[in-house]
Amino acid sequence: MKFFLIILILLFSACTVKNTEHMDELTQKALQLETHEGTIHKDVLYKSTLLHNLHLDIYEPLTNNSKPAPVYVYIHGGSWLRGDKNLVNLYDKTIEALRKSGVAVVSIDYRFVSQSGVDAMVEDCADAITFLRANEKKYHLDMKHLGLHGHSAGANLALVTGFGLKRHLSDLLFIVDEYGPTDVVKLMREKENAPWWSSLIPDSTLEEISPLRQIPSGLPSIYIAHGDKDKTVPIVHSELLYKALQANHTEVSFTIVSGAKHGYRGLAKEPLVKHRQEVLNFMLKKFEAQ
Repeated sequence: MKFFLIILILLFSACTVKNTEHMDELTQKALQLETHEGTIHKDVLYKSTLLHNLHLDIYEPLTNNSKPAPVYVYIHGGSWLRGDKNLVNLYDKTIEALRKSGVAVVSIDYRFVSQSGVDAMVEDCADAITFLRANEKKYHLDMKHLGLHGHSAGANLALVTGFGLKRHLSDLLFIVDEYGPTDVVKLMREKENAPWWSSLIPDSTLEEISPLRQIPSGLPSIYIAHGDKDKTVPIVHSELLYKALQANHTEVSFTIVSGAKHGYRGLAKEPLVKHRQEVLNFMLKKFEAQ
């Protein structure tokens, strides 16, 4: 298994080296945009392992509501290899609007595939939700009204986490998937110029982070968005998920972001702002309906 994980890491790295500089730029921008408004619980320890302490940040609502706050959880992207919970600050206008509407915002860290493998990465995201549920009174949270959101690898993990909630699935109001890989088996098998040894990776390992292959019944509303010029994660991943969710009788919407590459690169400011507003409107509508 370790051998397969090493191969998996190398393959992902080969896919994403060209995006490393872009991720570094995003990280710096996120730090510059970091908010200090209202009550923020930084670096809350939610899990300890032999080698890692895992943290999350909780941004309390910017309202004086006496009721426990519904919860928005953001899972950052970074090819499952990089990034951190501070990336949520890239979406500062969205976060501010959610908090002003009475929603608590949570952003989590998780172990990367290069640190502990696929299983641990998936478990960490699920354990963060379990921690929030166990501590909802302490942080005045309403975990029966939960929304998940992620971009790229974070969108993938948001889907996997949401699909895995099982008996708590009814607590989930929505999942927002922005250009996330939905069939990692397909992504690896059809990658151009894939190394010969990529065929040695067992499908069973990749299926653990392939939400297209594990769609449960009873899902909440799902919002999918994807750039039609994305070559890192081709738009077919979202197209296939959209069709599968329709067949599963899930409430789903699919926005094709015209002219956008991965990470919406190449998209002008005005259409990007408009798209982010559409995503925000979707989430606010779901929270306000409760």
